Amino acid sequence: MIKSAIFEPNLLNMCPKSILLLITLFLCSLTVSAQYTEKINTNRPGTSQGAFSVGNNVLQLEGGFGFGKEKHKLLNTKTNVFKFDYSVRYGLLIEQLELRLNGTFRADGVRQTIGGNEEKIKRSNFEVNTIGAKYLIYDPYKRPKKDSTNYDELKSWKERYRFKWKSLIPAVSAYVGANFVSKDNPFTAPNDDTFSPKIVLMTQNNWTTSLNGNWVLVTNLIVDKVTTDDPIIGWIITSTHTINEKWAAFGEYQGQKSDFYSDNILRLGGAYLYNKDLQLDANIAFNFKDTPSVFTFSFGASYRFDWHTKDEIIEQPGLEGGIKDGEKEKNEGEEENEEENEGELDELEEGEEIENDSLKLGKTPFVNDFEDDGFREEIEKDLDERRTEERLERERIENEKVAKKEGKKFKKEEARRLKREAKEARKAEKAEIQAEKEKQKMIDDIDAELDKMEKQQGVDQELQDIDKELQELEKMEKELDSDNKEKEEKKEEQKQEEDVDAEYEKYQKEQEKNKKAEEKRRKKEEKKRQKEEKKRKKEEQKRKNKEEKDNKTDDSDLDKELEKIDQ
Repeated sequence: MIKSAIFEPNLLNMCPKSILLLITLFLCSLTVSAQYTEKINTNRPGTSQGAFSVGNNVLQLEGGFGFGKEKHKLLNTKTNVFKFDYSVRYGLLIEQLELRLNGTFRADGVRQTIGGNEEKIKRSNFEVNTIGAKYLIYDPYKRPKKDSTNYDELKSWKERYRFKWKSLIPAVSAYVGANFVSKDNPFTAPNDDTFSPKIVLMTQNNWTTSLNGNWVLVTNLIVDKVTTDDPIIGWIITSTHTINEKWAAFGEYQGQKSDFYSDNILRLGGAYLYNKDLQLDANIAFNFKDTPSVFTFSFGASYRFDWHTKDEIIEQPGLEGGIKDGEKEKNEGEEENEEENEGELDELEEGEEIENDSLKLGKTPFVNDFEDDGFREEIEKDLDERRTEERLERERIENEKVAKKEGKKFKKEEARRLKREAKEARKAEKAEIQAEKEKQKMIDDIDAELDKMEKQQGVDQELQDIDKELQELEKMEKELDSDNKEKEEKKEEQKQEEDVDAEYEKYQKEQEKNKKAEEKRRKKEEKKRQKEEKKRKKEEQKRKNKEEKDNKTDDSDLDKELEKIDQ
């Protein structure tokens, strides 16, 4: 599907008065603080779903007719619209669950002007058909945790009318359903699936104030047709205010975003409660764009078939969870006081008047003084039995709750104990492993130290042996020196005994020998010098080759850069 600006929401083009009206309705619904529940729980005249169900075994029918006009500026069409919307709601099994079937049948008469010709088109089909179930997830108004009587509010006007942040916590419900549409439906996207899911998240706040009356704020977040090529994201905000016991007014803002159609619609209207099971309503709806512009007037009714047999018990404040320990003692004290009062009445003399005709405290006196005492005693006995049964039932429920709570607490403590023991066992195991590692490390350190000591001892022994050998060598050198001195002395003596000629020949030989040695030494130095010269020349040649190579590399890099610049 091609996106088009024709079907985009045009919220920015809303007129200032419309924006101000929308903001005023929303802010008014946030500034109130109390609870309100209607006798018939209906979603009309708006299109949003409330968080609460109709109740178990209750069948409720809601429906209405709508007439309107639509004008599309770009397509140059004018459409007369007729709508019939219906809803069937039934509370099943439990108070929180509700089954719901709803839909809208639409018939249009379209006039389209093309050039100078006007073409009329008639089309009709079901625009919406959905079946699903709603479940109340959270109810903040059920079973308050403390006494509902706030004595500070009774004493202080400021405390009575101040804003309470807890009142902003809403009831929350979820709806899951399925859409059923026919093929070639002119009111749905082309090639739309016959079956597609729908999910709605609903919240509801009920507020009551002495100054501003009763208010209800409902919000819906809608995810529709997510499995199709054109999924829809929608949102609805509805605010309802009761003017008196019969009349109520409402305002609603609905937004829808999808590739096929997007819009923002504002609805205003009211409802009249004819009796506890019948409500009549009417509303107008309009949007804020001209592709197309929408204006619709609708009226309808809601009727309830009440087969709800089990009454909900509204308990005395402070007794929501049964009688507590302190209240049991108080009730026992009241019973003792009743016995004492009975004893005092028995001791009254004849002729004394009794102001209250009831013989027991806390019971309503009878108006007819001529009523039969036996009949009265039977009624009072029956009331006593009923009260006793109710008290015992509350005590039984309270004991069951306490036992269940203690059982959960015991299980939780047992789980914590097992978890703690397992943690301690893991900790002890880790400590044991760590101790074993430290022990092994200590053994390794000792072995290394012993090896080091052994090595040091071996080195010392070697040094001692070397010293001994050096001493022996010194002794041998001394002996050799003494022998050499003796030999030299002997040679000197022999040389002195030789004649002058032998000495001269020997001198000449020594001179020749020294000359040869000198010549040999000179040749050796010359060769060494030549070798050094060759080595120096070779290194010089290497250095020159390296410089030439570097120059060539620089030239090649420069050529490459020049080529890049030329390119």
